[in-house]
Amino acid sequence: MPTELADSIADDSTLPLFAVPAEIRQWGARLRLADRNAVRATMMLIETVVLYVALIVVGETIDRWWGWVIAWIGLMICMMRVDAVHHEAVHRSLYVHRLPNDIIGCLAGAIEGFHGPTYRCFHLTHHALTRRDDALADPEGFYDEVLTRPHSIGRLRVGARGVLIVGMLIGGVSFALQLVASAVSTLLGRPPKFVGGASLERHVRRWGFLPFAIWTFAIAAAIVTGHLDHLLRWWLVPMALFLCGPYTFFALPEHYAAPHNDPMVTSTGSVRSNPFYRWLTLDGNFHLAHHVFPNASWWRLNDADAQLRRVTNLRYTGYIAFYRSVWRDLTPKTLMAKTPGG
Repeated sequence: MPTELADSIADDSTLPLFAVPAEIRQWGARLRLADRNAVRATMMLIETVVLYVALIVVGETIDRWWGWVIAWIGLMICMMRVDAVHHEAVHRSLYVHRLPNDIIGCLAGAIEGFHGPTYRCFHLTHHALTRRDDALADPEGFYDEVLTRPHSIGRLRVGARGVLIVGMLIGGVSFALQLVASAVSTLLGRPPKFVGGASLERHVRRWGFLPFAIWTFAIAAAIVTGHLDHLLRWWLVPMALFLCGPYTFFALPEHYAAPHNDPMVTSTGSVRSNPFYRWLTLDGNFHLAHHVFPNASWWRLNDADAQLRRVTNLRYTGYIAFYRSVWRDLTPKTLMAKTPGG
């Protein structure tokens, strides 16, 4: 199939371009998938804020432990929308101009527990180097392979299913800590490889202090005003719940079991999902469409996904179906059969 180079993953990116099917690339150009709609983006942001505040009001109104639990579950789910907003801002897909995208990216990232500027560098490099393990390596590594094989710690042996469960619980938190450490090292003049591009390092140096300022101000204000319990209840607990499960749960299918160093379109998957999930995550389940058209506005991803269904085998009928299949594959007998000589 003839190929063309895809659009740059961001307007300030100097990362390598990758090949996509020429027919698909030309289709996307004709339909102007990257056109922005400021009104639509603003209404989505207002909707997100209203949803978050409404869930806090529910918890405060009930003001019992079970009311808090209801609100926490809702806020954990709402964090998935915050994550989607952060992701759109990282690609500067919300507004035409850089500034509002970068500010929203810093704020939304801080709310979900991520250092937004460093995440932007990590994520854009992942797009450019998807599933590569040569001299230019994907910063995501191959965590799907790590999470689905047995591990031994001294005499303790943890089976593949146990590793998957533990990975789900700590994956988001460990990633958040990695981003903070990378931000500090970049600000100290020792950036990690995924911040190696000059434009990316400038981005971290320009915006890198803002997430720390947001976190410091929020905690200090809560202590001074005597509302630390509210900060814990309506921000830190939902953040922790989101990072300890949903974040990794919904990310794992994106490149699961994809080959190394293959073309991006054969190394990225999508998941069929319901209208609520698509609304909540801004069509985040159409991951292949997003990789082929990284600058596309989220409401165009459904159309792009329909064009791409015939070029990939990594397409799952749903998240539950995906994990049922993975769980079956993680029995010792199945793993042994997949091992050379097993």
